[in-house]
Amino acid sequence: MKVVGGKWSNWSGAVSWKPQEILAPTDEVALAAAMRASERTVRAPGSGHSFTPLCQTDGLLVDLSAFAGVREVSQDKSLATIGAGTPLWALGAALHAQGAGLCNMGDIDRQTLGGVVGTATHGTGITLGSLSSEVRGFRLILASGELINCSSNENSDVFRAGAVSLGTLGLMTDITIAVRPAYKLVENNFLLPHDELFRRLDELVSNNRHFEFFWFPYADAAVCKTLNETDVAASAPRNPEALRRRGERVGFESRAFAAVNEVLPFAPFLLGSAHALFSRLMPGPPGARWSHEAFPSPRPIRFNEMEYAVPFAQGADCVREIVEMIRKRRINTGFPLEFRTVAADDAWLSPFYRRTSATIAVHQYHRVDATRLFNACEAIFGTYAGRPHWGKCHTRSRDALAGLYPEFDRFRETRRTLDPSGKMLNDYLRPIFA
Repeated sequence: MKVVGGKWSNWSGAVSWKPQEILAPTDEVALAAAMRASERTVRAPGSGHSFTPLCQTDGLLVDLSAFAGVREVSQDKSLATIGAGTPLWALGAALHAQGAGLCNMGDIDRQTLGGVVGTATHGTGITLGSLSSEVRGFRLILASGELINCSSNENSDVFRAGAVSLGTLGLMTDITIAVRPAYKLVENNFLLPHDELFRRLDELVSNNRHFEFFWFPYADAAVCKTLNETDVAASAPRNPEALRRRGERVGFESRAFAAVNEVLPFAPFLLGSAHALFSRLMPGPPGARWSHEAFPSPRPIRFNEMEYAVPFAQGADCVREIVEMIRKRRINTGFPLEFRTVAADDAWLSPFYRRTSATIAVHQYHRVDATRLFNACEAIFGTYAGRPHWGKCHTRSRDALAGLYPEFDRFRETRRTLDPSGKMLNDYLRPIFA
């Protein structure tokens, strides 16, 4: 967790604040004592990769980096217990060293495990759920300092609520999650004209373990990416420090991309040619890698993001409507839309609750005002019963969210029982859950 001059900011720089106290407990006893003693809001920001003020607090800011590492991997490589403060770039390598790997990952590995579980962060794959859907149990320290174990057999309601809880029930210390024996993936990238892409979309989604596409709105073709299991030889896995550096390194291509994004707001006539160029340059060479290295890609250029999950059957219509709107209104953006698929689950606040989904992510360069783009896209997502990603920008009210999540009120009641004084709620979360 990076703090400069007592001030904390999220990854994109859009959210920052100065907490009254910053604490880095080294064990559960110290963490429980600090939470019990605090009379103000308690939040734990992980790596700060959320784009909303989920962890803003003028009270106690908790650094959980001591709660890191793989505690145990089952003999059959089906379960692992992991510290909630473990960053994903370190987790993949640690699991691989014990012959295991996550079932799926997102396309960024900067977050901590507690963060991705708390916000239902996901990868892509029509048969694969979010990382929250793979949780089998967790240890939770409540605002009172009490420690409870949660699973489908123990504190089961808290387990179903806590699988996606935005840190509003308490703070997780250890998380038990489904894993599998280590495996390799082969990546393929290719361009498809939009008409062909949507004609073949169901086939591409169903015939690949992982499929996604990136569509620069002013380009005539989308960049498609598949990942499938393979027995092809792969290079030796990198160590955790090499993976950390990989995600931070800003190479020539990234610097050029950032430079174009600096210019585009002042030169909108370049949008068409820039998007066509980005589309041609984005596909990388095919290759096989171990899963934890194949899933994420370096994303060193900072941005802000909105993402909604819509019913899969309506995903194609939704993304086409967004692109048509961007073109019609000549909205300026240098980033692509990202289209992925996620299996249904049963976590109460999961955007994928009992609904197989397509997710559509909208990005804007961090130095460009995203308001016009995000507001226009959010209006369209609303017509498709879209559920927002909890860690990404949205403006949905409590009433709107209650209409989107069937167990919303049940979650609120469970949360209130565990934290009656609202210690785990900040000014952003209080209007939603208080």
